[in-house]
Amino acid sequence: MDNALSFIVVEDRQNKTLRLCREAAARAGEHLVVLAGTDAGYAYKCFSKVYVHLSSNTPEFEKICFRRYFLLADYLAAHPECREFVLIDSDVLLFRGAGAHIAHLVGDAGFSGSFIRPADGWNPCQISPHVSYWTAAGLRDFVARVIEMYSTPADLRRLRDIAERFAARSVRGGVSDMTLLYLWAEASGNVAPINRVLDGQVIDHNINGGTNHLANEFRVCGGATRLAFVDGRPCLATPANEAVRVLALHFQGSAKMAMPHALHGRVRTVAALTWALQMARRAKNNAHRIASHARRMAGALRFADAPAAKHPADGNAP
Repeated sequence: MDNALSFIVVEDRQNKTLRLCREAAARAGEHLVVLAGTDAGYAYKCFSKVYVHLSSNTPEFEKICFRRYFLLADYLAAHPECREFVLIDSDVLLFRGAGAHIAHLVGDAGFSGSFIRPADGWNPCQISPHVSYWTAAGLRDFVARVIEMYSTPADLRRLRDIAERFAARSVRGGVSDMTLLYLWAEASGNVAPINRVLDGQVIDHNINGGTNHLANEFRVCGGATRLAFVDGRPCLATPANEAVRVLALHFQGSAKMAMPHALHGRVRTVAALTWALQMARRAKNNAHRIASHARRMAGALRFADAPAAKHPADGNAP
């Protein structure tokens, strides 16, 4: 393996987020391929027929997330020279050295994604692909497994169980492509996370807070992981105030608004903006929990008020 990994974005929207992603990749000296198509072919149609929706997000959103793997499979079939690559979301900023770091970190794995180690007894069973290393063989195997999991009763029961755990905790989300990535990575032995620190360098899981692979792994400023530029290079800080060079930053959700400021080194603006966005996000999550609790209470009351079914032993039964 050499260090010249290709980075691929699957994104059909030509927006500011993608433009910033392109700019960051160019600055970092990384080759970026953008797949803008939406026709994912016959295999995706097969997936759509067996897909079972188990998420609080819309079916359309979840299926678009799955679609990218089928689009990638078609791209790889047309480009057999691409034997390995790094998939990134369009809300990721790359910095110089990202490709070389990932090539060194993954070793002979067929896949490596971003994973938060459970720390409070709650495991959402998710691996994020926002920055993920793949071999072509690994991608093909995952696509086949996705269709199989939605077609097999035992696998479907497992997916339903995961969705029920989200609902029981009133947590937004449920089963997504990240769930199937988690289950496939465990079964295939590709569990080593891409977002672990190695040689003082790291791939960011999510700029919205200090949790990375480990809980509270980095210091926070405002509503985001604390970001500083040291000798022109972006760095995060551990609780012991040790600098760790960050090679990719992930601006999930509304944090996309902070992308241009981070790219151009305006770290105070990043902190202030993400803090305001974090307050809005907390309010939205609290509203979801209250609504979920209200729905459960209403269901319980309807059950309690329902007339009892008559038993054959009841003298009034016909």
